[in-house]
Amino acid sequence: PVTYTGPTSSQADKAVAFAYAQLGCPYVYGATGPCHMGFDCSGLAQAAWAAAGVNIPRDSYGQWAGLPHVSLSSIEPGDLLIYNGEGHVAIYVGGGYIIDSPQTGMDVEKIPESTPWYADNLDGVVRP
Repeated sequence: PVTYTGPTSSQADKAVAFAYAQLGCPYVYGATGPCHMGFDCSGLAQAAWAAAGVNIPRDSYGQWAGLPHVSLSSIEPGDLLIYNGEGHVAIYVGGGYIIDSPQTGMDVEKIPESTPWYADNLDGVVRP
C-alpha cells in the first residue's frame, strides 16, 4: 500500500494525508465515509478537508461554485481538480498525482493526473 510520508503542518497537508489514508476504500455513491462505509468523489474531498478543519461544500458542483479558482500552473497539494462539467472531483497530492474515488466497483486510488479521461475532462482547479 501507498502511504503518506510528507508534512502535516498545513491544512492542505492534513487533507492530503487523510486522502492517502483512504486508499483502497470502496467507492459508494453519496457516501462521505468512514472507509468501511465508502466515499464518492466529492465525499472524499469534503472528508479530507474536514479532517484538516475546513468545511467545504458537499458536492463537486458546490465546490466549483463556492471555492476560489486557481490556475493549473499554480496547483498545490490539497487543491481540488474538477472534471466533466463540474460532475467529478479529485484531490491533487503532488508530483503529478491525484487521489480519486472514481466510480462504482472501484476503490479510492492514486493515479497520474495525466491519465487520459482526467486530462481530457478537466474543468479547472479550486483551492479550499
